[in-house]
Amino acid sequence: MHIFGTNEMAQQVDRITAKELVEILKNPEARNAVRIVDVRDGDFAGGHIRGAINVPEEHFHDDDDVDNFVDEMKTVPTIIFHCMMSQVRGPFCAHRFQSRVNAVLEHAAIKPKVLVLTGGFQLFRQNYSHDDDLVEGLPKEGDY
Repeated sequence: MHIFGTNEMAQQVDRITAKELVEILKNPEARNAVRIVDVRDGDFAGGHIRGAINVPEEHFHDDDDVDNFVDEMKTVPTIIFHCMMSQVRGPFCAHRFQSRVNAVLEHAAIKPKVLVLTGGFQLFRQNYSHDDDLVEGLPKEGDY
């Protein structure tokens, strides 16, 4: 288990708006340069951004786990983290990932850019749930 130092959590991770993300997702070339990481737990199955991968927040506590994920994602130009509202879990995981990128890929010429989705899945779903190209896994009317 890693105890977080002041410098690690003080690192600022930039944000991306839902509208900016939609512009990327609607552009096939740009879409291929982005990986969306949804750090929610079981609620991922109840709907998520199309193409997002689910890596629950609990996987970001141990340096070895994060380092393995950094190694897996090292060739992805941009990685966007989010949770339900991107207030706690999403930013926490983005900070952890960014700090380990700086350690694991210290001498790499190119490192992934790390972003947090402003408003998280809640705001994204609120604005784009009608678009099946952007959101998948939402319960349909009558599925309740």
